[in-house]
Amino acid sequence: MNTWDNILSNWEYVLPPSRPSRNELDRISEIINKYNRNEPVAVLGSTVEFRDLLYEMHFTNVYIFEKNMSFYKSLDSWKIYPNTNETVIVGDWIDKIHIYKNLFNVCLSDLTMGNVAYEHRDVFYHSISNSLKKEGVFIDKVLTNELPLLTINELKTKYNTLPINLRTVNDFSCEALFCSELLNVGIIDTTRFYNCLKKSFANEKRLIKYIEKSHLITPENCIWYYGQPWNEVSKPYLKHLVIIDCFEDEIRSPYYGRLKIYICHNKQGE
Repeated sequence: MNTWDNILSNWEYVLPPSRPSRNELDRISEIINKYNRNEPVAVLGSTVEFRDLLYEMHFTNVYIFEKNMSFYKSLDSWKIYPNTNETVIVGDWIDKIHIYKNLFNVCLSDLTMGNVAYEHRDVFYHSISNSLKKEGVFIDKVLTNELPLLTINELKTKYNTLPINLRTVNDFSCEALFCSELLNVGIIDTTRFYNCLKKSFANEKRLIKYIEKSHLITPENCIWYYGQPWNEVSKPYLKHLVIIDCFEDEIRSPYYGRLKIYICHNKQGE
């Protein structure tokens, strides 16, 4: 399954928190403002909001680590500024980031953890840590899901009374697929999850419509690595990174209380 090929065609329907919000970008801007604009910074993936922010802040040497060049190129139509400050490193993060050691003042990451298989995370975060300069920062939005997972009945009660619009469909996609008891299997398989939801909501016309429209946000045939307990998942993370600060998602977000934006140094820089 190629998750990002499936998402590519409907990216315009995706809203925060599944992409950076204005509040998140403002906080990041404050944190990275101290760094030399001519020294290298990195973005994991093609997150267009990060790329425009770095251009606006006059960072001139931006490395984009991206496996799917179709996705990167497709976002040009959403980008405000040209790509003249960017160097694109094409390939899987696991294979590419370890090459760049002690190089970056800043590495920005928007919900990348779920794209990295559990068995690869020790190597991945070791490479991220090593890529940072001593005073460099890894700013990483992470879905930790430390609160109890939402039950199917809780989802039914909430969304059976809400009008369907782009905002509520995004929220349903976040909560039903990424925060519900379906995650107890330890991995998100959207085809399987949609089938479970259809069975659970078979007699609820409004909820069936939510499932139908959620395909615009999160299609079938996608895999993400979420569902294992954070106290286990965090071990390879904290083995290589030191969390020096964090802030919460916005209070109205469907991920509020379940998502953190971590500001990290590498272990060598602590």
